[in-house]
Amino acid sequence: MKVYAPNVHLFAFQLDKNSNDPSINKNFIWETGDEIVHTTLHQDLHLCQRIDVNKEPDSPRVDLLKDAEVIDNNYAVSFAGKVSLNQTQDVLIKGFAHPLRIYDSYSLWLNLRRPEQEDDKPTSDVDITFLSQFNQNNCLTFKEHPLFLGQTLLITAWLTGAKDKKVVKQIAEECLTAVFPDSQKKPPFNRQGELFGSPIFEYGLFSQISNYQHVLIWLFADEQADIKFNQCYQELLDLLFFRNKVVKAYKDSREIYKKLDAAYLKIEAEIDKMPKLGEPESLVAANLTDLKNQLKALPQLALTYTRLLRNLEDYQNTIAINAYNYEERLQKVHAIIGDNISFLETFSQKNCPFFQQQINADLGYFRHGLELLGRAIDSIRGIVEIEQAERDRSLEHTIQILGIGFGGGAIISGVIVQDIDKINQPLTAISPNNPPHPFYASLLLSIVATLLFIALGWWWINKGQGRQGRKN
Repeated sequence: MKVYAPNVHLFAFQLDKNSNDPSINKNFIWETGDEIVHTTLHQDLHLCQRIDVNKEPDSPRVDLLKDAEVIDNNYAVSFAGKVSLNQTQDVLIKGFAHPLRIYDSYSLWLNLRRPEQEDDKPTSDVDITFLSQFNQNNCLTFKEHPLFLGQTLLITAWLTGAKDKKVVKQIAEECLTAVFPDSQKKPPFNRQGELFGSPIFEYGLFSQISNYQHVLIWLFADEQADIKFNQCYQELLDLLFFRNKVVKAYKDSREIYKKLDAAYLKIEAEIDKMPKLGEPESLVAANLTDLKNQLKALPQLALTYTRLLRNLEDYQNTIAINAYNYEERLQKVHAIIGDNISFLETFSQKNCPFFQQQINADLGYFRHGLELLGRAIDSIRGIVEIEQAERDRSLEHTIQILGIGFGGGAIISGVIVQDIDKINQPLTAISPNNPPHPFYASLLLSIVATLLFIALGWWWINKGQGRQGRKN
């Protein structure tokens, strides 16, 4: 099948964020744009040298092209070249790169197209497979980058006469296959509708958010769609910017969800290691050192867990803010066009609420983990304090008992020694032929007295504990 004047519009967005990390390439979006043009037309745009990222720093929307580069009030870098249609024919390709700063981010609108006219004459229809020339080596797909917010690929073409819905959808599928010949990299079909009176098809599923890629194929049935697109292209660019920020926030929230889930499992594992209250033998057997180490580890886990929850809340707020901005831009588009824009409204009315509800559910579930952590810390602290108090009390009782025993034994020994005659006799070995030396008698009586008083002290202290226990 053939189409007329196909266009590929690539809208890419990067966060404008100062960073002292030398490994983060702040010119990522501009350099990638250069690579696309070089891969397609073997030309070097040198965008980094032609833009001023510090231009009008306080303005929410800035065309970044240097004033010296602006020609006829055109703030885009235009280029043209030829690609091989077959071995005997080269065809003209035109395009432009429009660098912008929108609020806190950079935007690159890169266009590659087969012009509608050449030498003041309409160009010929081209086979749909011609679109493969625009995505050689999958160059239209940006790589992962810490500052990258996302991209939308908009493919437009004029229908050459086929208006049947089944045929139109087949044309859209063939366009997608031409741009993404590798089935592993081709985004799945999402939905179809109409925008400004012409059929439009959306590809990419949020259920596959980790590999999400947003592609729109818009087939112009008449001039109205093209005219209205040009009338509100700035608002449409803003819509795609806010949309990509929402999708990026939701995508990042899924990564936080995984980390929170792992942390929650760790919390449950720590709780399972705690001694069970109501089982006294578990308190006795519990290793006090392990409990103290656990008491040190849990607050750190709580800090990490709290930060993850805060990050999830931040993503929720980001979605809410940009969903509001998206809706506000929709109203401007409607005011300019005065046409049905339900295809664009689906994102703010259906997808954004779903993202927020999902994060709300996640927060409700994982906040329970924070409560468990608090209770676990309080419980372990209580167990440690009880166990430590019991050990201190036991040590105190032992000292008291030994004090009574040795004190009593020393008194008895002193009394007995005073009454033993011949204490000055030489110390002789114990044998049947020799009577025991008075020293041995004194030592034996002291030991017996000490043991007796230890037993008396143990009985007295335990009797007192029993009386106190009955009172309590």
